[in-house]
Amino acid sequence: MSFPRLFWIFLVANFLIASPLLAKGKNSLFQEAEDKIQEGNYEGAQSTYEEILDENSNDIKALSGLAQVLYWQGDYDGAIAQYSKILEEDPKNVDALVGTGKAYLAAGKERKAQVFFNRAEKIEPSNEEVAAVSPQIDKKSNIEILGGYILGSFNYAAQMQGEYQKLTISKERSYSFGLNSSYVNKFTQNGFNTELFGQYYLFENTRVDANLSFAPEVAIFPRQSYGAGLAQTFWLLTPEVHYLFEDYRQANIQTVRPALYLAPFEIIKIGGGYQFQSVTFGGTRRNLNGCFAEIYFTPLEWLSLNGYYLRTNNVFEAGRFPTPFVNFKSNIGGGGIDLRFIASYSAHFDARYESRNNGETSQIYTFSGGYSF
Repeated sequence: MSFPRLFWIFLVANFLIASPLLAKGKNSLFQEAEDKIQEGNYEGAQSTYEEILDENSNDIKALSGLAQVLYWQGDYDGAIAQYSKILEEDPKNVDALVGTGKAYLAAGKERKAQVFFNRAEKIEPSNEEVAAVSPQIDKKSNIEILGGYILGSFNYAAQMQGEYQKLTISKERSYSFGLNSSYVNKFTQNGFNTELFGQYYLFENTRVDANLSFAPEVAIFPRQSYGAGLAQTFWLLTPEVHYLFEDYRQANIQTVRPALYLAPFEIIKIGGGYQFQSVTFGGTRRNLNGCFAEIYFTPLEWLSLNGYYLRTNNVFEAGRFPTPFVNFKSNIGGGGIDLRFIASYSAHFDARYESRNNGETSQIYTFSGGYSF
């Protein structure tokens, strides 16, 4: 018998003998971990699962066991990290989705928990664990009252100032509606504006919104305006489209804003789109267009930040003296910070800066605080 043939026979024989022994050793380690769990020795079980993972870092059973004992020890971030490894390999693993949701819930992050429970429920609608925790994360009703101050500075007009109040009633991922009123002095004119707004989720990922506003006969606000929008989320992408009609005393403006947003992670949302406008005044119509980009960042439960940029053309500025009809291109940038304290109190700050190609600039700042219950 030749040497190569003997060599291959030797390899096959060793494989057949070693495989059951290896499997038996691995099974004994799993049994050892289970015994330690029964004894309440979670640290010991953790060490055993880590020993298994040293040999095979992708062992789903060991990753799940390690995540569970980390959860029992109160290491919620560690449990989430292990479950995320499972979900990278198998995004539809219901046990890992539920485990991640429970870890987020235990850490006090209900919104993030809801995301994973929803994913698990779609895959397995009758999951008992999801049903058991649902009362703890049921969609909450909320009433928020805000009050704020507006301050604007222009290099071509007098300073703007005003105040506003906002009342919002909402139920998470179901609906929201409210009333926003503002009193503003701009271009030496006083104006009072009232807006009704609302949004409703037709389905879990389908949102419609609408708004209606009206003001007394004053040039700085539209006498009436109304708008509507539709947004539909597909996995990480959300296309949106919004329409707004504004009836000013000296002009009518129609605006259409299609946009696309991407949420690659739970804490960030980025997107942008186009802005198409049709301005009608004195029997003349001008069609304008622009583009915009936006970003929303929520690194912490109590902290949110946002920013935006808009480049567009304009031919009308409501309330401007001696004539509101001007022609300029704008670069507009801004952003805001939202803070929440002790769950019920909030503070908000927004800033907006505009630079025009005719040398004009403006800055507008908004400060507000509120209470929700």
